[in-house]
Amino acid sequence: MKIAVLGCGVMGSAFARQLAQKGHQLVLCDRNSEKEHTLAKEIGAVFASDPREAIKGVDVIVLAIKPKDIEKIAAVIGKLEGQMLVSIVVSYTVASLKKLFPGGEIIRTMPNLALTRGESVIAVVKDEKLLEVSRKKVDLLLDGMGLIFWTEEGKIDAISALAGSGPAFVIAIIEAMIESGVMMGLKASEAKELVLQTLLGSVALLKSHEGHPGEIRWQISAPAGTTIAGMKALEEGGVRSGVMNTILATYRRTKELG
Repeated sequence: MKIAVLGCGVMGSAFARQLAQKGHQLVLCDRNSEKEHTLAKEIGAVFASDPREAIKGVDVIVLAIKPKDIEKIAAVIGKLEGQMLVSIVVSYTVASLKKLFPGGEIIRTMPNLALTRGESVIAVVKDEKLLEVSRKKVDLLLDGMGLIFWTEEGKIDAISALAGSGPAFVIAIIEAMIESGVMMGLKASEAKELVLQTLLGSVALLKSHEGHPGEIRWQISAPAGTTIAGMKALEEGGVRSGVMNTILATYRRTKELG
């Protein structure tokens, strides 16, 4: 497919790199700067400073601009010519995007930063008016970028709090584990290697287990042993309730900003 990527910030650039790896023809559009020209050269894309020129003859438009710029871009582009517009712009619903960009198929998505490594959670809003052939086109477009999670628009804020902001919270916990290793005499590099592999192993265990996650903890916790002593300290520290409160606070703030 021929695809225009409007906006080459962190997420727009990540989309462009992922799409280029799959052999799509790309047109990048952003402020005419050395950074965008370098990216275009790196991935074999064409650069255009004018959005109207960028979208001419393309099949898909990836909208990766800042929310404050969306109305200005919509006024410049005008009516679409049957193209699919894939938006990653925060807070703009399918209905609002359809008003701004008439004449095309509108897809609202919400990826997280792991898109830069092809391991994103990409929430995609289900639209009852979207044709099945178009849904398959979206699946094909996003394939290989991570988990494609089709969902109702009313759940986007919850997914944003859990999966969008989630990596920041997970990394904070990982940092604490690494620093615990340093406190116990390990080098930071050693502790990091051990913690990351422990995390990967834990995820593998959870993916292969159909029951409650707590059942795995019970398998690890021997009677009167070391793990259960650590779990007691974890509960006394309010870690689990702290994590829940963190995500719920993020969710409330998302609602306020929305």
